[in-house]
Amino acid sequence: MTRTIVPALLLTACGAGSTTQGTDKEYSWAGGLFQMTSYAVDDSCLDGGFVPLLLPEGDGSTNDWAYPVEIPNWEDMEEGVTYEIDLQEPFTGMEVTASQGEAKGQVNVSSAGQNNVLFNEDTYDDCLVDMGIDALIVLDGAENVHGYAELRITDARGDSCPLFATPCSVDLDFTGALITD
Repeated sequence: MTRTIVPALLLTACGAGSTTQGTDKEYSWAGGLFQMTSYAVDDSCLDGGFVPLLLPEGDGSTNDWAYPVEIPNWEDMEEGVTYEIDLQEPFTGMEVTASQGEAKGQVNVSSAGQNNVLFNEDTYDDCLVDMGIDALIVLDGAENVHGYAELRITDARGDSCPLFATPCSVDLDFTGALITD
């Protein structure tokens, strides 16, 4: 799987995706509601078991997230903005904080985590997981973003749980497009 984080950092550091014109103006980005699309998953938790949840058509496909994700405007993220997002069932109602990254046009997203999330109720009726997420989003322009997220599973319990290698992580590469009215 190709990781977008290193090229993204290099491009952002060199000014790609910047909405500034010249060196006298501060960086600005309006924010908005984005349709995110996953395109790669690396699963060290269930030896690929997360792939069907995040990429239902399998490796090499893409999958739109079930719910749009808000990215606040650049100025508001200076101090960090805490709000709730929904990723997809069963990972909904997660509180995250979005803040300016180390370079202009980078957004760090982190969560304190969620506990007792029912994992894949259709298959595992009593499997509860504790999880958190961290992400780096690169603002490519006013209408496009891309990024990398790490979903961390810190505990799994229940008689029907598959054998998780906890703690573990699922790495997800994604793009996003601004939703217009």
